[in-house]
Amino acid sequence: MHYYNIHDIIRVQSDVLLYELDYFKSKEFANRDLSVKTSNSFAGGLRFTRKIIEDRSSNSNKILYTEQFGSAGAQFSINFADCIEVVINKLISKSRHVLYVNLVEPLLRFLFISKGYILLHSACLDKNDSGILFSAPPDTGKTTTVLKCVKNGFSFLSDDMTIIKLPNEALCFPKPMTISSHTFRTAVSVSNTNDTDRSMRLRSLVHSKSGRSFMHKLAKLNVPIFTINTIGQSIIKPPKYSINSILQDAKIKKDTKIDTLYFLQRDRNDFIQLDTVSALDLAVENSDDAFIFPPYSEILKHITIKGRTAFELLEDEKKLLRSFLSEISCYVVKSETRSWFNMISKSTENKA
Repeated sequence: MHYYNIHDIIRVQSDVLLYELDYFKSKEFANRDLSVKTSNSFAGGLRFTRKIIEDRSSNSNKILYTEQFGSAGAQFSINFADCIEVVINKLISKSRHVLYVNLVEPLLRFLFISKGYILLHSACLDKNDSGILFSAPPDTGKTTTVLKCVKNGFSFLSDDMTIIKLPNEALCFPKPMTISSHTFRTAVSVSNTNDTDRSMRLRSLVHSKSGRSFMHKLAKLNVPIFTINTIGQSIIKPPKYSINSILQDAKIKKDTKIDTLYFLQRDRNDFIQLDTVSALDLAVENSDDAFIFPPYSEILKHITIKGRTAFELLEDEKKLLRSFLSEISCYVVKSETRSWFNMISKSTENKA
């Protein structure tokens, strides 16, 4: 059994190793917020579509997700009790990345909201005790910018998700970084370890922007998409690398006070300050982009935490985010050539 204590806010127990939570490995504890178990007890034959089956027994908030192949494909159940219990079949357990990204992390998002925190889709760095966030749609160039910043003396807190505590504090969430095809060259150029090898190159090509785009299009069709994704990523592992496997001397900082949020965009070079409302719209859009792949859309309307639905919790998240953004400076940084590092470095130097 594996235990993860995320900043004493959320405690996760899992019988499957969750690499993304490796930083938060913990000794055994009794009180859990989320439990993940593997079971062979799922039943069900072939069907025409993927669907959610509700447990309609009294006082139950349990759902079963199943696809066209029934028990031969990907199946899981979620019981929205005081401790959320996720039970997966063995097929899902063989692809730990899919388990985490498509099941565990969306649930963590809502658990954080229920406790007054935000799990924000953003990278977080620190320079001279001043925290900065990067927000961008997937495959824009956020990870490339993060690697260049850390290579040049910034401390690292996160690359993909950051925990926000009001009024303006960020807590680290140092998951392994996804080295996609357009990030590979930067990873090799900044690396001071031996882990940027040929396998990284192959895996980054397979898990490219075009590959993910194809999967998102496929997800809109009536196909067993979770099963396909699980099998595919169990065969070819995602290009996930910890910051220290690329930059051995990278410093991971536990927390920081956020001063600035930069929204990265590919466009003509420009640096534009945003008001809170505009920044909120962009932050919500970029965060929602990170959680759209099935089965998220199917389970969303069934999520209930402490008597609150997912939609009520998302409204709470928006209020928290609005309050947070009103405390910091927000900018859109546009670059046709992905030169955000140079533009942001000049900006931070000017502030210093």
